[in-house]
Amino acid sequence: MADDSTAPLLSRASTDSRDTSYSHKQHQQQRPDSPSFQLSSESTPLLRHEDAYGISYGTENRRRSSASVSSNPLWPIEDPSKRPRYRQWPIVIAITTLLAAVILTLVFGFAAPSAVKQYAQEAAVFKPQRISLDSATSEGISIRVQGEFSLDGSRVRQPLVRGTGRFATWIAKEVETGKTEVDVYLPEYDNALLGRAFLPAIKVDIREGHSNSIDIVAGLQSGDVAGIRQVADDWMNGRLARLRVQGTADVNIRSGILKFGSQAITADLALTEKDIPALPSFSIDKLNVHENPWNPKDPGIAVEVAVSISNDYALSVVIPPLGFDILLPNCIPTDPHILVAKVTTETVNVQPAAPAIVDVSGLVRRLPSELTRVCPGKKDSPLDLIISAYLKEHKTVIYVRGGNPPSASTPGWMVDLLKSVTIPVPVTGHDFGQLIKNFSMTDVHFSLPDPVAEPNSPEAQPKISAMVKVMVELPEEMNFDVDIPHVRANVGVYYEDDKFGILDLSEWQPSNASRIDDPDSTRPLLLVSFEIKDGPLQVTDNDVFSQVVQSILFGNDPVELDLQALVDGEIATTLGQFIIHDIPAQGSINVKPPFGSRPIGSLIKPRVESFEILHTTQSTISLQATVNFSNPTPYSASIPYIDCLMLYNGTALAHVTGRSLSVVPGDNIGVVFEALWSPLAAGADIGVIAGRELLSNYISGLNTTVTLQAHEGSLPGLPDLGKALSGISVNVSVPKLGTPGDGQGDDDDDEGSPHFIKDATLHLWSSTAVFTLTSPLRHSTLYIDKIDATAFYNHTEPIGRIDYELPFAVPPGDSETPRLPVALDLGGVGYDAVRRALGGTLMMDAKAKVGVTLSEYSTTVFYQGRGIGAKVRI
Repeated sequence: MADDSTAPLLSRASTDSRDTSYSHKQHQQQRPDSPSFQLSSESTPLLRHEDAYGISYGTENRRRSSASVSSNPLWPIEDPSKRPRYRQWPIVIAITTLLAAVILTLVFGFAAPSAVKQYAQEAAVFKPQRISLDSATSEGISIRVQGEFSLDGSRVRQPLVRGTGRFATWIAKEVETGKTEVDVYLPEYDNALLGRAFLPAIKVDIREGHSNSIDIVAGLQSGDVAGIRQVADDWMNGRLARLRVQGTADVNIRSGILKFGSQAITADLALTEKDIPALPSFSIDKLNVHENPWNPKDPGIAVEVAVSISNDYALSVVIPPLGFDILLPNCIPTDPHILVAKVTTETVNVQPAAPAIVDVSGLVRRLPSELTRVCPGKKDSPLDLIISAYLKEHKTVIYVRGGNPPSASTPGWMVDLLKSVTIPVPVTGHDFGQLIKNFSMTDVHFSLPDPVAEPNSPEAQPKISAMVKVMVELPEEMNFDVDIPHVRANVGVYYEDDKFGILDLSEWQPSNASRIDDPDSTRPLLLVSFEIKDGPLQVTDNDVFSQVVQSILFGNDPVELDLQALVDGEIATTLGQFIIHDIPAQGSINVKPPFGSRPIGSLIKPRVESFEILHTTQSTISLQATVNFSNPTPYSASIPYIDCLMLYNGTALAHVTGRSLSVVPGDNIGVVFEALWSPLAAGADIGVIAGRELLSNYISGLNTTVTLQAHEGSLPGLPDLGKALSGISVNVSVPKLGTPGDGQGDDDDDEGSPHFIKDATLHLWSSTAVFTLTSPLRHSTLYIDKIDATAFYNHTEPIGRIDYELPFAVPPGDSETPRLPVALDLGGVGYDAVRRALGGTLMMDAKAKVGVTLSEYSTTVFYQGRGIGAKVRI
């Protein structure tokens, strides 16, 4: 309650006569011998503000005093003609000026009551030089007023009044008043009694132009507390643009030996906005919040604050210890404010024109239930609203009201008056967005949506599970334990400033917080860790999401994802538990590309362990494959259902489907996939051709690469995500043909022995050949319907030709063909090589057009085999 002493917090001081100095000429101002006393009740909020220049509040736009700063307690008030006109301590000055006018009116009332009173009121000039609070008692205070008093007839507007007044004062020369009691009222506030002054006897020279040195000590007593409170409220809220005061008194007057008896005097004084000061500014020099140091067993939070309060006035004051109540706003402005703490101040020595340093301390034992109770019709409590505004750097208001003082020596009237006034203190909050020092996620697990879920429902969203660790730098003033048992949030996920998703953590997640030491940080650190369990990720921008996935899968540099969240936290402190809503938070996650520039297929290393034909038609094959592969990433995933297209040279040939997949980092063994081979349906006639080429290269043992690509139907419950993933393709090398599980699929030698034809035996006498074939199928029999093949020696020299149209079976594993007739080329180089190899083995190549049938499915493939070892027999 800054500068409440500017109001007439007046006391019923002793009315005993005090030594008073008078002079009929100009004299030097004298230094007072007694210490001065200033009534003040400044208090401050318990929240820190970072503004190095302090916080101003109340009537900020009013013109502030610019009195010269001096350490001299007798610094004079300058001549108004040499500086802008304003008044220091206007309420007190107003009273003293009013009293001067009252005295003059009383003095001249004996001669011409009407004209002389008007002359006295208009001609009186009082120039205050120093005002100080002399002493305090249990009933009030004594104020010492020093200045110059004179009459200036030129200020009187009416010539008749001016002439009458000048003549009367020339005749009287000097007058003397007895002890006087003056009441000062507020006509514009229901005529409330502002205060009462007890003046000593005064003798002055009343001749025009003669200066009187005034040095008096007056007893002051406060008046109607309710009226003073109305004035104070208007002043603190910036509504006091004008103030009118009225003084009344009954004074005994004498001039020389003439006594004129008691005269009733009334005088008015109007203060304009420039006469009314603004509330002082303040800055918080120190703030320390910690556990109760006086009694560790007594729960509570102790607050210690050092506040610097501006003082532009030439006043010397000693402020006794005071008590204040700290209140916070309720749900709506009309609700009673909520008391949260009681604080006290030490004795404050205020020096003239120098900032006052006030030490404030208090103890918060508990948080009132009404502070944490949710407001009607809202999700926030009063505490939520206050903290949310503070963290968002919005201006919030706390209230300071006089309370019980810590010392019995503080005058009771002072305490009562302070209790009647409540000061609103606007406070602008911190930006806490930069306090997050580190944000990390480990044990990340992705879950794709349920395929039978309703589209765009929560069950149809991909989910993320992870352990989250957040390193928070706390304000250095916070020196008490804080725990965060639960958190929840809605997190916006951004890539290069573009939002592509929302991570929904609206369900409470268990968490905990602990302080840690970090030599690189000057602030205390709080490590908050919590586990995300199946948090839905709603993709809001498919194009951006596709860019993110491609950058992660195919990029070389870490991908930075920005997070912007509104967090609800359950806070546990010594004062109890409460919930804070919508705390703004931001952070980032660096995702290191797991593959870098290396092909994904080479890192996944898929190997088919087995095939099993499930069903066939004339144009399709439905099969099940058991595959082993590696996951080089640190992430795991649960995939209820996913479907991808398999393409060869850009043409779709099949659908590959995974159901209830659980992928873990490292080796994944025995993972089952289903595939539907359907070249005609997937790619029409081009698909049939591409499918034939793929099967031909496959059985020929050539290096073959297929492409897996998502599509809009990859995730039935999340078509938008499937569409976003459709821009991503993964090339996978098809393992070479071999008996499932025999390890031959790892053979990368293009010149190695073919896998489909294991070996051959050529019988010259019968001109037939028998081949040992290896089938990739463990449970189904493959039929060869027709063979049109040619064997070559040294890659180009024909040996013979097989043209066979009778079907024969190729069962699982290794099997021999029937004796197939061979038309030998007897006149060629190849036949000579065959004769030389009789009884031994001849290496030869083969090219063949083969018709095959698998149950109802039939097709034709082209086989090329190199380095087939054929035994030559009679």
